[in-house]
Amino acid sequence: MIDTLKLENYRGFEKYKLRELSMVNLLVGPNNCGKTSVLEAVHLLVSQGDPDVLVKSSQRRSESYAVEEQSPDTPHVLHYRYPLHHHFHGHRLEPGVRLSVSTGAELGQVQIYIVEDEPDDAPDLFPDFSEAARPLALLVQTGSSKGEIRFPLTEDGSLDWRFRRVRRRSASRRPKPPPTEFVTAESLNSRDMAESWNQVNREGREAEVVEAMRILQRDLKSIYFPTGASSRGGLGGVLLGFRGGNPRVPIGSYGDGMRRLLALSLSLVRATDGFLLIDEIDTGLHWTVLEEMWKLVIDAAISSSIQVFATTHSLDCINGLATVLKKRQDLEKKVSVQKIERQLDHSVSFGAVDIVKAADLSIEMR
Repeated sequence: MIDTLKLENYRGFEKYKLRELSMVNLLVGPNNCGKTSVLEAVHLLVSQGDPDVLVKSSQRRSESYAVEEQSPDTPHVLHYRYPLHHHFHGHRLEPGVRLSVSTGAELGQVQIYIVEDEPDDAPDLFPDFSEAARPLALLVQTGSSKGEIRFPLTEDGSLDWRFRRVRRRSASRRPKPPPTEFVTAESLNSRDMAESWNQVNREGREAEVVEAMRILQRDLKSIYFPTGASSRGGLGGVLLGFRGGNPRVPIGSYGDGMRRLLALSLSLVRATDGFLLIDEIDTGLHWTVLEEMWKLVIDAAISSSIQVFATTHSLDCINGLATVLKKRQDLEKKVSVQKIERQLDHSVSFGAVDIVKAADLSIEMR
């Protein structure tokens, strides 16, 4: 488990530290203070510096642009590029720029540099470069026995995953990371939902997901993913069955809360013995169900050995958490609220007792 987290030159943080982290951690703070960046830093750390994590982060933030490329077989094909220097403090793309994410001994440290690439790689990986151009690379260093791995970059600082050598290099030399689920404010897409449901089926845990969904719909009996649901543009193919023998109803007939809770429930199953990262955890959920939502997340985290990092802007979300903590003395060392403040070089940590006191006295923690 991560008990401290140190960031250096990562996105908006030049130097920052989160202390006294627990099993379930709620990150609060104003807009643009870096809450989502902390989630992304945790993901990068537990992946042991997998550059694909950087690419996915760039995709979520729309840090991309399209390039039209032509070839005899595939004319007018659009490829998206994701310049990775936006992950570095100051958005700099030059040799020597470095970022670091670290914790205690178990996961150690990930350091990523922008460096000049090895000359031998230039001819076949960068055919468009002029002779005068000096290609760059992403150098990933970890505390593992694998040492460092170098990933060639295009001239704009993007990884070009079409080169098979780059993919093989990433897959063959990287230790298997713990399960990690990242749930955005838009929840999971239909393909990820279907893959998660397949895992639920394999492990025989369908009843857990249905029970979690009853937070919003007490008469829910079953969830059904028809064949092909994963290839659809939305979640209209997912059907909900109810007690009383009525026909199944598409989940799209319900509000965003049902989609959100389904994404959250499925992710809790997939994150067993790993990490669950949730951006804006209360999205789509009414304040009246937030206490039940927190019970679900905390109990699943404890029973399935999941460390949770979540963000919120909502006072109702914090109060829902405080209500649970007030009733559960056994959670005293299991939960923290971390206030992210850019004016400081560290987060302000609130334990269970402080969270309850702040809620009772209407003290603003956000």
